Amino acid sequence: MGITKAIHALVFFFSLISSGEKKDGVTVQQDLKAENEISNNTIRVLSNDTLRIPVVHHISRDNNGNNAAVSEQRIKKIMGDINKNYKSGKIQFFTKAIKFIDSTPWNTQFVKQDDFTESKVLASFEDENALNIFYFIKLLNRRHGEIIGELGATALFPNQGNNIKLSATSVEIENTATATHEIGHYLGLYHIDDDFKDSQGRIELVNGSNCAEAGDKICDTPASPGLKESNMKDCVYIGTETDPIGEKYHPDTFNFMTSSGRTRADAAGLCRRHFSPGQIEKMISVLNNERAYLITKEE
Repeated sequence: MGITKAIHALVFFFSLISSGEKKDGVTVQQDLKAENEISNNTIRVLSNDTLRIPVVHHISRDNNGNNAAVSEQRIKKIMGDINKNYKSGKIQFFTKAIKFIDSTPWNTQFVKQDDFTESKVLASFEDENALNIFYFIKLLNRRHGEIIGELGATALFPNQGNNIKLSATSVEIENTATATHEIGHYLGLYHIDDDFKDSQGRIELVNGSNCAEAGDKICDTPASPGLKESNMKDCVYIGTETDPIGEKYHPDTFNFMTSSGRTRADAAGLCRRHFSPGQIEKMISVLNNERAYLITKEE
């Protein structure tokens, strides 16, 4: 069975609520009170060069409109934290709309690969001129046809699509840095401890000589080994790893783009606190180019 036929076979079983808009058999309802809500959750003092980004929140619920993956009150908390975290970069976000997708199968668990580089089952729900955030109870990861575990969150890079996805567990913890982290990916940032290699096959060196093509490819974030429970404690790097030429690492464990949340070294997200100037420059470049459609001008 082809992907398209499989999707239609799945959504055939979704119940429909008459007051909602139907897309591919899935009920979509919109909280009209949130439409055009421009400034109530942005930092109040905006300079003329602040980039304002609209956000559409898509909350999954069951077929009967219950079991919402996130509360609207929690969304306000997330938006406030995001804006605080991006204030130094003069990037601010506002809620354009809150919508609901009523589908029990998707509500209880959504598989990342069903909306990734090839299959795009969520594309028809997206607002093409906004950052789309989808909320599900669980996010699952599939490899070679088998489910291999859960994900806290995931994002599509600029060349992949127009959304991020958050699980209920990732938004329930007090520190909502996961959302900030995923938006970083959405705006082109890699993990600071990613192992991209340079043209000579080397991972990023501590001396920074290959920083533009290895690691996270941002030169003002120090080279970093994979951060995990064995080498990071209470936001402090305690490891003894060295780079390919024997230099000891001094990673920035407080950067929003560490992978420490994924590896459980910082499961609560408390260590993620800042972006580097180079990371901000990269995100602004993406907003002015690949994702220029997001920028909303001041009236």
